[in-house]
Amino acid sequence: MQDVNIYIETSNKGPVRRDGEYIYVLECLRDGEPVTRDGRGQLKNTTENQLTLQALLEALSRLRCPCELRIYTQCEYVANAIKNGWARQWQKNGWQTAKGKPVKDLELWEKVMDQLDRHLYRLFGGCTEYSIWMADEMRRDKTRNNE
Repeated sequence: MQDVNIYIETSNKGPVRRDGEYIYVLECLRDGEPVTRDGRGQLKNTTENQLTLQALLEALSRLRCPCELRIYTQCEYVANAIKNGWARQWQKNGWQTAKGKPVKDLELWEKVMDQLDRHLYRLFGGCTEYSIWMADEMRRDKTRNNE
Protein backbone atom coordinates (compact mmCIF):
# COMPACT_ATOMS: atom_id res chain seq x y z
CA MET A 1 0.00 0.00 0.00
CA GLN A 2 1.39 3.39 -1.03
CA ASP A 3 1.95 5.97 1.74
CA VAL A 4 0.52 9.35 0.74
CA ASN A 5 0.33 12.65 2.58
CA ILE A 6 -2.38 15.15 1.65
CA TYR A 7 -1.89 18.76 2.77
CA ILE A 8 -4.79 21.22 2.46
CA GLU A 9 -4.88 25.00 2.88
CA THR A 10 -7.84 27.34 2.33
CA SER A 11 -8.15 31.10 2.10
CA ASN A 12 -11.36 31.21 4.15
CA LYS A 13 -11.33 30.57 7.87
CA GLY A 14 -14.51 29.86 9.81
CA PRO A 15 -18.16 29.74 8.75
CA VAL A 16 -18.37 33.15 7.03
CA ARG A 17 -19.43 32.77 3.37
CA ARG A 18 -17.28 34.56 0.79
CA ASP A 19 -15.35 33.77 -2.37
CA GLY A 20 -12.44 31.51 -1.50
CA GLU A 21 -9.55 29.44 -2.79
CA TYR A 22 -7.92 26.15 -1.82
CA ILE A 23 -4.64 24.43 -2.55
CA TYR A 24 -3.71 20.83 -1.82
CA VAL A 25 -0.45 18.94 -2.09
CA LEU A 26 -0.18 15.18 -2.59
CA GLU A 27 3.15 13.77 -1.43
CA CYS A 28 4.40 10.19 -1.82
CA LEU A 29 7.72 8.37 -2.04
CA ARG A 30 8.86 6.90 -5.36
CA ASP A 31 12.15 5.05 -5.44
CA GLY A 32 12.94 6.56 -2.04
CA GLU A 33 12.41 10.13 -3.29
CA PRO A 34 9.48 12.37 -2.36
CA VAL A 35 7.21 13.19 -5.30
CA THR A 36 4.61 15.94 -5.00
CA ARG A 37 1.63 17.03 -7.06
CA ASP A 38 -0.56 19.98 -6.24
CA GLY A 39 -3.96 21.23 -7.22
CA ARG A 40 -6.01 24.30 -6.59
CA GLY A 41 -9.43 25.74 -7.11
CA GLN A 42 -11.81 28.54 -6.28
CA LEU A 43 -15.40 28.57 -5.09
CA LYS A 44 -17.84 31.47 -4.90
CA ASN A 45 -19.82 32.30 -1.74
CA THR A 46 -18.30 29.44 0.24
CA THR A 47 -17.09 28.45 3.70
CA GLU A 48 -13.85 26.98 5.02
CA ASN A 49 -15.58 23.59 5.40
CA GLN A 50 -16.74 23.55 1.78
CA LEU A 51 -13.31 24.56 0.49
CA THR A 52 -11.63 21.88 2.59
CA LEU A 53 -14.06 19.17 1.50
CA GLN A 54 -13.67 20.15 -2.17
CA ALA A 55 -9.86 20.13 -1.91
CA LEU A 56 -9.92 16.73 -0.19
CA LEU A 57 -12.30 15.32 -2.80
CA GLU A 58 -10.08 16.48 -5.67
CA ALA A 59 -6.94 15.13 -4.01
CA LEU A 60 -8.58 11.75 -3.34
CA SER A 61 -9.85 11.52 -6.90
CA ARG A 62 -6.24 11.64 -8.18
CA LEU A 63 -5.29 8.46 -6.30
CA ARG A 64 -5.38 5.36 -8.53
CA CYS A 65 -5.03 2.63 -5.90
CA PRO A 66 -5.78 2.12 -2.21
CA CYS A 67 -3.32 4.08 -0.07
CA GLU A 68 -2.37 4.71 3.51
CA LEU A 69 -3.20 8.40 3.89
CA ARG A 70 -2.16 11.08 6.32
CA ILE A 71 -4.41 14.10 5.77
CA TYR A 72 -3.34 17.47 7.14
CA THR A 73 -5.78 20.37 7.39
CA GLN A 74 -6.28 23.36 9.64
CA CYS A 75 -10.06 23.04 9.23
CA GLU A 76 -10.90 21.63 12.65
CA TYR A 77 -14.52 20.84 11.82
CA VAL A 78 -13.73 18.61 8.83
CA ALA A 79 -10.77 16.99 10.59
CA ASN A 80 -12.80 16.25 13.73
CA ALA A 81 -15.85 15.04 11.80
CA ILE A 82 -13.74 12.39 10.07
CA LYS A 83 -11.28 11.64 12.87
CA ASN A 84 -13.94 11.30 15.58
CA GLY A 85 -16.32 9.22 13.46
CA TRP A 86 -19.07 11.87 13.23
CA ALA A 87 -19.23 11.62 9.43
CA ARG A 88 -19.66 7.82 9.57
CA GLN A 89 -22.42 8.26 12.18
CA TRP A 90 -24.17 10.85 10.00
CA GLN A 91 -23.96 8.38 7.14
CA LYS A 92 -25.55 5.62 9.28
CA ASN A 93 -28.27 8.08 10.38
CA GLY A 94 -29.26 8.90 6.79
CA TRP A 95 -27.07 12.03 6.81
CA GLN A 96 -28.73 13.47 9.88
CA THR A 97 -26.77 15.05 12.74
CA ALA A 98 -27.07 13.80 16.32
CA LYS A 99 -29.74 16.49 16.78
CA GLY A 100 -31.73 15.10 13.83
CA LYS A 101 -30.92 17.97 11.46
CA PRO A 102 -29.71 17.46 7.89
CA VAL A 103 -25.92 17.51 7.50
CA LYS A 104 -24.66 20.67 5.80
CA ASP A 105 -22.73 20.15 2.56
CA LEU A 106 -24.28 16.70 2.19
CA GLU A 107 -23.20 16.12 -1.43
CA LEU A 108 -19.55 16.89 -0.65
CA TRP A 109 -19.59 14.73 2.49
CA GLU A 110 -21.10 11.78 0.59
CA LYS A 111 -18.45 11.97 -2.11
CA VAL A 112 -15.55 12.40 0.32
CA MET A 113 -16.64 9.50 2.52
CA ASP A 114 -17.17 7.30 -0.54
CA GLN A 115 -13.62 8.08 -1.73
CA LEU A 116 -12.15 7.46 1.74
CA ASP A 117 -13.69 3.96 1.84
CA ARG A 118 -10.85 2.62 -0.35
CA HIS A 119 -8.08 3.87 1.90
CA LEU A 120 -6.65 3.66 5.39
CA TYR A 121 -6.42 7.19 6.74
CA ARG A 122 -5.60 9.43 9.67
CA LEU A 123 -6.24 13.15 10.03
CA PHE A 124 -4.01 15.76 11.60
CA GLY A 125 -4.49 19.45 12.35
CA GLY A 126 -2.13 22.36 12.59
CA CYS A 127 0.49 23.93 10.36
CA THR A 128 2.80 21.86 8.19
CA GLU A 129 5.87 22.53 6.08
CA TYR A 130 3.56 23.19 3.14
CA SER A 131 1.15 25.56 4.95
CA ILE A 132 3.26 28.67 4.51
CA TRP A 133 4.00 27.91 0.84
CA MET A 134 0.30 27.29 0.08
CA ALA A 135 -0.81 30.45 1.92
CA ASP A 136 1.84 32.48 0.06
CA GLU A 137 0.66 31.05 -3.27
CA MET A 138 -2.93 32.10 -2.54
CA ARG A 139 -1.77 35.60 -1.54
CA ARG A 140 0.26 35.91 -4.76
CA ASP A 141 -2.73 34.80 -6.82
CA LYS A 142 -4.96 37.35 -5.09
CA THR A 143 -2.40 40.10 -5.70
CA ARG A 144 -2.07 39.15 -9.39
CA ASN A 145 -5.86 39.07 -9.83
CA ASN A 146 -6.24 42.53 -8.24
CA GLU A 147 -3.63 44.16 -10.48
